[in-house]
Amino acid sequence: MTSTLRFLGGTDTVGGVQIMISGASGRLLFDLGVVGNPGIVRRTTLFNPLLPPRERGVLLDYLRAGMAPLVENLYDASELGASVATVTQRLRAPGYLLDGFPLITDADPATMAVFVSHLHEDHMLLLPFVAADVPVVMSEPGARLHRALVAAGALPPARARVTGIASECSYSVGDLSAEVIEVDHDVPGSAGLLVNTPEGSVAYTGDWRRHGRHPELIERFAVRCAGVDVLVTEASTATSAGVAPATLPNVPEHDVAEAFEKLIAGSRRGVYCSFHERNLERQREIQAVAAIHGRTLVLSARTYAIWQAAKAEGFDELDTSDGVTFWADEAGSAQARPGAAGVTASDVACNPEAFVCEMRRWDRARLLDMAAGPGDLYVHMNGYPHGPADPGWQVLQTWTRRLGVRFEAISSHGHALPADLQWLVDAVRPGLVVPVHTNAPDSFPASSAPVRSVRRGEELSLSGDLCGRTSP
Repeated sequence: MTSTLRFLGGTDTVGGVQIMISGASGRLLFDLGVVGNPGIVRRTTLFNPLLPPRERGVLLDYLRAGMAPLVENLYDASELGASVATVTQRLRAPGYLLDGFPLITDADPATMAVFVSHLHEDHMLLLPFVAADVPVVMSEPGARLHRALVAAGALPPARARVTGIASECSYSVGDLSAEVIEVDHDVPGSAGLLVNTPEGSVAYTGDWRRHGRHPELIERFAVRCAGVDVLVTEASTATSAGVAPATLPNVPEHDVAEAFEKLIAGSRRGVYCSFHERNLERQREIQAVAAIHGRTLVLSARTYAIWQAAKAEGFDELDTSDGVTFWADEAGSAQARPGAAGVTASDVACNPEAFVCEMRRWDRARLLDMAAGPGDLYVHMNGYPHGPADPGWQVLQTWTRRLGVRFEAISSHGHALPADLQWLVDAVRPGLVVPVHTNAPDSFPASSAPVRSVRRGEELSLSGDLCGRTSP
């Protein structure tokens, strides 16, 4: 049997990467996420935060909407009640939604594994539905963060066993040999993958950047993957000619804390901010900047619980013993830190210059409780809403404008810039580049290696002519 790469999702969207590499006796699926940002894929996906799947039947909804890969024996049987083929049969008829979507019916849990590159929903949202007898692997710090997020209630537990693999250590799935290699992204534990098959080698980057705090990680990835037959890389920043991306100016991660410090230094009243709950390094820097100015960081009970659980899992840079508290009136606050009082909106309103307050979308009404207004500052530092293309962005703008709160944005996103995509190709020197995780797969930057855009369902053979095309 020829070793193959089959693209099940994420070929023309930012997120939702689902790729299966198959050998004669092994199969490895990477990743297993769902695209959820309507600002990115509003014309293709059926479910998103504006219209989530039904609580009873989440997996069924994702399968029938074409947002989950149609792979038999991958999912827990209790979630389906029948085979994948049966629950999607009508929608796979000619002319219907799933017409032409690949259906894999011969997957064997004994010779199959799932690799999760990092813990963002667009790469791992389907993880809780994986059957208990299908191994799931990720980087060692990624597995620790997964345990922390489950303990904090930020993720549901997985039925499958999640195993952390140390960077540059190998594991086998049948005749496939895979090596986990950490990369820099905006969540701890992010990693790529190097897979060797009997016919050829494949490198997958996951999400990565070179403007973060750890560029040495992607540089090490390039060294380890040099000369691979196929390089599969995220290309989020690729844009079609003549299309201006609706994005914020990007700054190096090293500059975020300094920019935030300058904003706080000029503020004498309330400071509110939003950020991604899993970007632990960013949060620690926000807390450090707040402390410089004598302010306490107020976290949601959920983010506070993540800090505590992550600390217990060895993320020692997070410390809730000083300079950090939580919203006392939020559901779950009683469990956030037994014996600690937390703070209320009234506490902040009486002494706004003493705090920097996390504002999740469901916290935003507290701005009314605190009588936020002129002289106050709201700083968006990535996280929700996900930039100007996100419908939630205009909602946030309306809030700050109507209240008279000064709004600022500091963005250091988690994705490789076009020049860095070119750098990676030059450094790896692959036989073929396949861009994924992009809305514009045909607009990959000029490259020193052949670039091949693929569509959902396409399969590449790793033997013979890689530029050949086989039908779904």
